[in-house]
Amino acid sequence: MSERDNIRVARLGLLCSFVCGLGGCVTNTIPVTDPNPFDPPPYMLLPVDESMTCSGIASSFRFAARRAALLEYWLSVGPLAGYGNERFPLDAPKQLVDERRRLDALSDLQRFKGCTVMEPGPAVVEERARLEGSIVPSSPPPVVLKSRG
Repeated sequence: MSERDNIRVARLGLLCSFVCGLGGCVTNTIPVTDPNPFDPPPYMLLPVDESMTCSGIASSFRFAARRAALLEYWLSVGPLAGYGNERFPLDAPKQLVDERRRLDALSDLQRFKGCTVMEPGPAVVEERARLEGSIVPSSPPPVVLKSRG
């Protein structure tokens, strides 16, 4: 091959690499839009959830109920002072909705597998009662009796 042929092959290679490199930039994309944006997103099931036994699903359900009760409690009390959680009022309601969706999904999974079904509402109320019962209220100051003797 002559030097002139080598230059032509190099230019052709450069042109091909340039075209292939820009191939993703110039293709038309079709935007995928949600047909109904008001539908809730799908259930919050993990891949491992479907392979769990009934007792495993119940444990996962209790954990999600405990998290939902904690989030509800923290939202009612307010953020804890000194922990630097300025985003808590913004993030906690979304997390609570996610936990509620997970509880619904786990209840449906219990029904599907034929397990004893735990209902989300009463489970969260029970966990919240446990949580509020575990908080020891501050006791009144001791009464000092003055003797006259």
